[in-house]
Amino acid sequence: MNAPHDPAMLDDVAVYALGSLPASGAERVRAHLATCAECRAELQALQPAVTSLAASAEQSPGALLKARIMRTVRADAQAHAQAAPAKKQPSVWPAYFVAAACFAIALISTLMNLSLVGQLRQAQTKVAQIDSNSTGLARSLAQERATLADIMDDNAQRFPVNGGEVIRVRDKLYITLHDVPAPPRGKVYQAWTLAKGAKLMSPSLTFVPDRHGVAVISLPVDARQTAAVAVSVEPDGGSKQPTSTPTFVVSIG
Repeated sequence: MNAPHDPAMLDDVAVYALGSLPASGAERVRAHLATCAECRAELQALQPAVTSLAASAEQSPGALLKARIMRTVRADAQAHAQAAPAKKQPSVWPAYFVAAACFAIALISTLMNLSLVGQLRQAQTKVAQIDSNSTGLARSLAQERATLADIMDDNAQRFPVNGGEVIRVRDKLYITLHDVPAPPRGKVYQAWTLAKGAKLMSPSLTFVPDRHGVAVISLPVDARQTAAVAVSVEPDGGSKQPTSTPTFVVSIG
């Protein structure tokens, strides 16, 4: 048989749904629910929200903080309930406890939002890095295509050297090697260029061939103003003047 609905019990039902009533209060609410259809309906309506809240709290970085807050609130509420007359319990501490629980929930939500903001910033940083890498890769590919086009140009001037050739295309100058041994440990190959009218070679790029002995070097000089090109083996980091006999020296005009 259903008993008359008592609106004052709704606060207790809400706290009961949160699982936060002391044992005596929970027993009283269960007894009331057995006879009140409206309060049972209210409890049923609250269950999805309570379940969702519990799952969110377990997954959030503030779950331990929520647990500490809820333990403190429960202890305060139980102490208040024991000190106050039994007939005043429904109207005093349930509302206080609901407010405290709402505070804990709001705090957890804030921490979750801060965590999401941090994750968003990390994602934006990664996107920027990917975009920068993509731009650099596109430039590198464009440069490689231009180099390949120059090397394959029918009008290019080619100067055979030991292990490859020096190629002059308009104002560009390349060294292409296809059968070069790896330099000794701690050593690199270094290119040298001689400007027209100069007496001394100027240091240029250092390089190491790949495992197949292949290397393609674009020299940063104006080919129209260059009289000769050389390569020598130098200490890692390069030298200001050649320290070994060049592997080749070629005049290009």
